[in-house]
Order: sequence, then structure tokens, then C-alpha cells
Amino acid sequence: MTGNIMLFVLGFVLYSSTVLLPQYAQELMGYTAQLAGMMMFTGGVAIMLLMPMIGYLITHYDARKLIAFGFLIIGVATLRMMRFNLGVDFRTMMWARVFQASGIAFLFVPINTAAYAYLPREKSNAASGLINLSRNIGASVGISFVTTMLARRAQFHQISAHLASVRLRRAFHEHSAGADPALHRLGCGCGDRQRQAYGAVGAIMTQQSTLLAYLDNFWLLGISALALVPFAFIMKKAKPGGPIAVH
Repeated sequence: MTGNIMLFVLGFVLYSSTVLLPQYAQELMGYTAQLAGMMMFTGGVAIMLLMPMIGYLITHYDARKLIAFGFLIIGVATLRMMRFNLGVDFRTMMWARVFQASGIAFLFVPINTAAYAYLPREKSNAASGLINLSRNIGASVGISFVTTMLARRAQFHQISAHLASVRLRRAFHEHSAGADPALHRLGCGCGDRQRQAYGAVGAIMTQQSTLLAYLDNFWLLGISALALVPFAFIMKKAKPGGPIAVH
């Protein structure tokens, strides 16, 4: 039961934090799907390289410690993504993904091992179905949660930006007027220039609000992962050197 709960939480934190980075790259940085995939690919390579080491560690150390360490890495890596801005480069996001994936590698096998530690052999097939179900439901809930929070936080920051523009009306009009000469050189009429200037400012506000929404989600998921570190020890202790279950 505890293993299923941990796998649900794993799916929630893992997939919701993983889906944010490529979406950030494509929506805010203008990356193509191929370029965003190349960035995420490095995380998969990191997991593959770490798996042999995890297989060794699981036979010598308590699986719960490895799980706690994995959540710690994911939490720190996700919180570090709060440093992102609209000028972040490919290399920075790539290494952030590698750091995050390094924590993911410490979760899959140890959680499955702890979940199967005291399970009778004849119940392995039924348990495998429940484990996969828990992980998939957690992933679905996590992705839905992140998508909803992105929309809500973006709206919140847009409203905050609108209120700030009301308080700082002079600065708002000065910024809008700064675009007028450039639009005039493009041959826009007076009325069109004003509307397009306001539209340009509105586009900047929307972009910045979306960025802040992503940063809010990075913070929320990072804190959630760190909060799970002590909960790894509520699972029953699996004997080091026991059978390793991979499903």
C-alpha cells in the first residue's frame, strides 16, 4: 500500500516536473519540438548511465535512503530552475535537465524494490498492475495539475501587471510612446500606431506573466519534492542484497 502511494507521488512529481521544461522551451524560448527533444534527450542519457550504479547501490544500501536522495536531487534541481529567464540558453537548460534526471534515476528501481520487498511471489502479477496504475494515475494528475496551475498563475500575474500599469500609468504611457517612432517608420497611421503600441506592451506583459507562472510551478514542484524526502522512510525497509523488482 505504501509503495503504491509512493509510486503515485513519484508519477505526480516526476511527470509534472518533466513536462514543464520542454513546454517552457517551446512556448517562451521559441524552440522547435526537435530542439526541445534534444534538450530532454540528455536527461535520458544521464538516467541510462546512472542505472548500473543504482543497481549496485540497491544491493548494498537501504532503498529508502536512495529514494530520499532522489527526491532531494529533484527538489534542488527544480528549485534551481527558478533562475530561468527569457534569455536562458540551451546549455543551461540542458544541464538543468541532466541534474533533474540524475535524481529520477534514484527513484524507479529503489521504489519498485521497496514495494515488492514483503510481497508473496504469487501476488507479483496483481501487484505489478496496481503499481503501474498508481504511477500512471499520478502522472495524469500531475500533468493536469501543472497545466491548470500554469493558466491560473499566468492570469494572476496578468491581473497584477494590469494593476501595476494603472498605478504606474505615466511609465506605461512612456513605454507605449517609445514604440511610436518605430511604427511610424513602418508606415503605420496614427490610430494604428497607438493600437499596435498598446498591443506590443500587452504582449510583453503576457510573456512576462507566463514566465512568472512557470517559475511559480518550478517552486511548487521543487518544494513538493523536498517535502517527500522524510516520507520515503515510512516504507518498510527492504533488505540490501535482496531481489530487485523491475516493472
